[in-house]
Amino acid sequence: MKKVVVPRWIKSYASFILANWLFFTLMRLIFLFVFRAALVPQAYHELWKTFYLGAKFDARLACALAIPLGLYLTVCAFWKGARYIKKGVSALYGLLEAAVLLVYFADFAHYAYISMRINYSIFKYSENPLISLQMAWETYPLVWAVLGLLLWGILAYFFVKKLCVRAFAQEESFRWKGKLGWFFIGLIATGALMFGQISQYPLRWSNAYHSTNNFICNLTLNPGMNLFDTARFAKNVSFDREKTQAYYDEVAKFLGVDNPDKETLNFMRTVPAKPKAQQKDYNVIVIFMESLAWNKTSMTNPDIDPTPFINALSKRSVLFNHFFTPTSATARAVFATVTSIPDVTSFKTSSRNPLIVDQHVIANALTDYEKYYFIGGSSSWGNIRGILEHNITDINMYEEGKFQNEHRNDVWGISDLDLFREADRILTEDQQKHKKPFFAFVQTAGYHRPYTIPKDNAGFQLKDIGEDLAYKRSFVSVAEYNSLRFSDHALQEFFKLAEKEPWWDNTLVVIFGDHGLSAPQSENMPRGYVEHNLINHQVPLILAGGAIKEPKVITRTASQVDVLPIIMGILGRPYFTRAIGRDVLGHNEYPQGALIYGWANEPHPIGFVEGEYFYNNKGGQEGLYKYAQDSYNEDISKKEPARFERMKKLALGLYETSQYLEYNNKKRDEQDD
Repeated sequence: MKKVVVPRWIKSYASFILANWLFFTLMRLIFLFVFRAALVPQAYHELWKTFYLGAKFDARLACALAIPLGLYLTVCAFWKGARYIKKGVSALYGLLEAAVLLVYFADFAHYAYISMRINYSIFKYSENPLISLQMAWETYPLVWAVLGLLLWGILAYFFVKKLCVRAFAQEESFRWKGKLGWFFIGLIATGALMFGQISQYPLRWSNAYHSTNNFICNLTLNPGMNLFDTARFAKNVSFDREKTQAYYDEVAKFLGVDNPDKETLNFMRTVPAKPKAQQKDYNVIVIFMESLAWNKTSMTNPDIDPTPFINALSKRSVLFNHFFTPTSATARAVFATVTSIPDVTSFKTSSRNPLIVDQHVIANALTDYEKYYFIGGSSSWGNIRGILEHNITDINMYEEGKFQNEHRNDVWGISDLDLFREADRILTEDQQKHKKPFFAFVQTAGYHRPYTIPKDNAGFQLKDIGEDLAYKRSFVSVAEYNSLRFSDHALQEFFKLAEKEPWWDNTLVVIFGDHGLSAPQSENMPRGYVEHNLINHQVPLILAGGAIKEPKVITRTASQVDVLPIIMGILGRPYFTRAIGRDVLGHNEYPQGALIYGWANEPHPIGFVEGEYFYNNKGGQEGLYKYAQDSYNEDISKKEPARFERMKKLALGLYETSQYLEYNNKKRDEQDD
């Protein structure tokens, strides 16, 4: 067998990566030693995963640093003339490695000061450089730090220079094809290390937030990569404390704040337990139905009947027929539901922002429950993994690749039918094992382009209503229409399975659309819903399952952020919250209403729905409308000035408050963890 000979310049490149990788690992060990007091015994078992994931982040930074050197060595391999600038390349790396060490120095100081790894906010200190420098001089040993940076830079200079010399110390008998081949091998290996995992999605910062313990997550992060990840959001920290204070009185009244305080922006409410006889230990299953818009359902399309099961279910359940999502995107829906705060960020989504990942979740008050999250694809999508694993205590994550029986359906993972089957199996097996009630989220994705119907479909039959009729009834095609029918069919199959399980009679199932869908034609809807784009936000909310004994229709206006408070109200459990969500089912004295935020449009519309009224503000152009009437486009703000002013204050106030709370709803360890 012929021995594989690796070129010296590839070895030099690999040596540089390895050296940095080991250095970053050493720095993580030092970080753990210095701040070991923050490591609680309950988190010891998570250290192995911390260092495993941390090594992946370190490898990514090591590879990023090595790329310029790799390109230089490749050029040298083909053109000898480039070798004469090795001193310049070495000097560049001396500066670069010193800069990396500086980031680590700043990171240690930053964490010691506010218990947070270094992020973009460090650059705020440059706004007052003299004050910042004086504070640093009085606090830290800057002289020794500068000397350390100089020494490290010099060592890096000589190390890189030696690597460059060794790379071409003797000529090697590689032809240009061989050199090119090794270049591509190095490129692929580097790309694999930077991708970080065998998955549809690359390693992301959200992977670091695998624990509810803040120190464990901070230990996992690489400060250089965290600085890079947060820098993208540097100009998008948009909350305005003064504006939040300006609307505080109206918002505090709307939320029912216990002890209003405008100066401290206190939004805390403590919800006491109901009397013991009224408390329930129901199992809870929360189902996000992909794109289940109100205008798509059988409730508004009885003649083409796209959701026959959901329609029948709603008649024997509790149906909210005036339920809205704050925004129109799945990741935003997950954030809003889990945190009870609308995702009103205009850049990316809140789940993608590392600075927002730490959130209080009221479901953690259910300390005696097993918690689950089921998704047919990857929870790295939209970085929802960080929101879930970091904030919901001991949550069991099930995603593509972790199911017993799964068959990839399309880009979104396994089919909704397979997802429901697996959820039923796992919940049944685990309850038999743990003998505890469970709280489970199930996130579907099947009703989404490319509208794939799986081969294993439990007897589902396609139906052709014609493209023209489908279009008139809010669908873009017959394929979309059948995709929703299959989603409804999959939900029905889940109910058939679940109703046979021993836990069914004691189970509350909460079903709602993650968002609506725009459909300009929508001849099945009052025109005002379409023109004011409310079809993008209105979805059904159904409370079903063995726990529901009395069907009813709730006409009060409610929002996605209210889902968890409603559930907690049904269970009768105590909790505290600072968020926007309210138990509108249990407290009729609450004023009704739902915030609407059009993040996808410019300017971003901010609205508020209250019964038949809709306040809409588009870049300062505002009005009040009765959206369900024939006169939907008539601005009645001057006819009803008191209502207009109140709804305006609530719309703008809830928007500003939501922005503020995204950054100020942190977990409180003594109560959450």
